[in-house]
Amino acid sequence: MAKKRTKVGFVGLGLMGAPMAANLLKAGYPLQVWNRTPDKADPLVAEGATRCPTAAEAARGADFVVVMVADDPALDMVLFSDEGLTRGLKRGAILINCSTTSPGLGFRAATALRSLSVRYLECPIMRSVQAAREGKLQMLVGGSQEDFLKAKPILEVLASDIHHVGEIGKAATMKLACNLLVATTMQAFTEYFVLARKSGISFETMMEVLHAGPLDSQIMRYAEQTVVNPGGRPSFYLKHMLKDVNLAMELSRQLDVPVPLTATTRQMLAAAKNLGHGDDDFSALVDLVASWAGVAVRG
Repeated sequence: MAKKRTKVGFVGLGLMGAPMAANLLKAGYPLQVWNRTPDKADPLVAEGATRCPTAAEAARGADFVVVMVADDPALDMVLFSDEGLTRGLKRGAILINCSTTSPGLGFRAATALRSLSVRYLECPIMRSVQAAREGKLQMLVGGSQEDFLKAKPILEVLASDIHHVGEIGKAATMKLACNLLVATTMQAFTEYFVLARKSGISFETMMEVLHAGPLDSQIMRYAEQTVVNPGGRPSFYLKHMLKDVNLAMELSRQLDVPVPLTATTRQMLAAAKNLGHGDDDFSALVDLVASWAGVAVRG
């Protein structure tokens, strides 16, 4: 399908959605966008995107519609409200949900869209805002092989590493398992940092030990940067990590899987959110535990 003839709708222009939409526009796809806060579409409109008054209008006539929203209630609203996507999607369109949402909602969305002759792919993403800007996200895909192949040219604009995990539900589950690992690793780093810090070990020594040994990882280096460069724009809001951990906890309850480390980390994230860190990066766990331990994070 030629790009100029392939119309794309995009709903959700937040921290990750805006740069993802910008990449589709740069790649030459005609783009029609909607966001609950309309002025977030201004930079895209200035570059040639069409601003739509409703989610339904963003879907009108589109071959593919990409959705990047915060949570299950937001996805439910943009899909099924009176001005939602189901009111505008054409027969044969493919909806690409890049949000981190529950497997259960994915099943319900896929069933409802199938009745409209619309196909559904769950495509949750990983990596940072910078990766979103560069089109180098990691993407997990759940859905049929046929739909995946049809959507692949769109997905390849957004992500450099794409994994077709399996049927609907599998990618959403994989993303929750991944974020469970990220959250508990950040909590472990927090305890490592605060214990060493209060013992008088320098930050430089802590990081030298981490980088030289088997504990080195991208998430450890991410945590390091949030300590070195505080106050920057969050790459992953703490409130969103709490949401994802809550979804993972609910899935573990449904499957009777014990997740004691995740349960503890969930309590820490909830405490941080209640103390005003919801809109900070989720690495604010470091500041929270340091304050409880009576130790300065920096200086």
